Amino acid sequence: MNKTLKNFTLFFISIFAFTSCEIESDLYVSNPESPDDTILASDPVALEATAQGLFRAFYMANTSYRAPGHMFNTMADVSSCSWGNFGMKDMSSEPRAAWNNGTAYGYAYVSERIFNALYSVSTDANLIQKAVAQPAVFAKFDNPQVVDAMSKFAQALTMGYNALYFDKVWLSDENGPSGDPDGATPADAMTFALGKLDAAITAAGSITGAIPTPYFNGSITTGAQLIQVMNGYGARMLANVARTSAQRGATNWSKVKTYAAAGPSADWMINHDDIVWYDLFKTYLVYPGWARIDMRTISFMDSTYDNYWDATKTIYPPATSTDTRLASDYKYLSGQNFRPERGSYHFSSYRYGRYDQYITEWTVPTVEIPVTEMDMYRAEAEAWGGNAAAAAAIINGSSYVTRGGNAAVAAVAADVLAAIHYERIVEMPLASPGLSFFEMRGNDLLQAGTLLHMPIPGSALVSIPKDIYTYGGTQGVAGTDYSTGGWR
Repeated sequence: MNKTLKNFTLFFISIFAFTSCEIESDLYVSNPESPDDTILASDPVALEATAQGLFRAFYMANTSYRAPGHMFNTMADVSSCSWGNFGMKDMSSEPRAAWNNGTAYGYAYVSERIFNALYSVSTDANLIQKAVAQPAVFAKFDNPQVVDAMSKFAQALTMGYNALYFDKVWLSDENGPSGDPDGATPADAMTFALGKLDAAITAAGSITGAIPTPYFNGSITTGAQLIQVMNGYGARMLANVARTSAQRGATNWSKVKTYAAAGPSADWMINHDDIVWYDLFKTYLVYPGWARIDMRTISFMDSTYDNYWDATKTIYPPATSTDTRLASDYKYLSGQNFRPERGSYHFSSYRYGRYDQYITEWTVPTVEIPVTEMDMYRAEAEAWGGNAAAAAAIINGSSYVTRGGNAAVAAVAADVLAAIHYERIVEMPLASPGLSFFEMRGNDLLQAGTLLHMPIPGSALVSIPKDIYTYGGTQGVAGTDYSTGGWR
């Protein structure tokens, strides 16, 4: 075995010793559904219990307090915040700076926790898949088809989201490590992940009974629903892995279109219980006193509104718009609570109010895959395929018109692409962690110096050992690791 791969394998074994049972200390104290590998390999009951917790572990890690979603939204200039939490101030300040990848950095957890969590879930999924391949074990599961489909799905999500977030991915499945021992490229990792996803979709087609509640807290109850959600994630991951507009244009849009067409036909929501299912990504980006919506987002709905805070002003009047969502989804604020010495460019007069019921009651569902997301992937696929008329028809039947009340978009390629971007920013700025960042990244719109992907966490590099490196500012390769363009 290559020394680098061997050392990474040993590192993963060490982190799984604690992350497999406790992915996030602020999420839950212990996870009895995720026992050690010895038990998993020999106990079908433990294997099935672990399978029931795979998606929850992925979802909770991705939406947690210690995940990169908050920081990514501010780097994308969709949300704005001068508070230091989650690295938001450090990485959204101007001019953009490099990510501090040192092990002593106070916000190192932003990359460490999601990195550890994804590989932990991957390890559990791989162990379950190894057991699934044993007929004697497979026959003892109460819901063998569900266990098979869910463990394949977890393999796809963990490798796919690693490809979305990080500059390289160590591939593995039930057969062990594979691919480049120094880490696969995001594009190669996504190909690997989608192969697992396609296998998961096929496996889900064999599900005949109801899916037990613990798998999704009742958000998915049938194999048919699961297949739609799997396809939704497939469209999301494939469309958003690109680091540049050139890469996005070269995406397999025919495959994106196929996934999106088979994805959720209505908003897919997560049922929260405020105990083991909740969303801290949406919480901290909307809660009063925390993040606000960036001025650029408001200027989409009111073209006369400044898209960047004028440092000579102390407050702006309310914006006006024919887009009805300015009134329904966005809440005007008449004052500032951010510290001016940290940069008035963080200021904004609006917060996002669409989740106010959630942050009041805590047990209402929130959308994880909006139907608008699927609509815009289908429209973008048509646009890249040269069919502006088909793209316009999709947009004009979507929330762009039905919720926003906007006039129908013309069947002109430039107008169609502008409307798609508009809708992603206005309709779903906080739909799911990373989406706004991926949208800006794939259109070369991130401010100059903004990192395009996270480096492997410093703590992981030290354990190999390898030199710590980072991206952002002027660190890395220009246009490959950090943005050289930007909307400003």
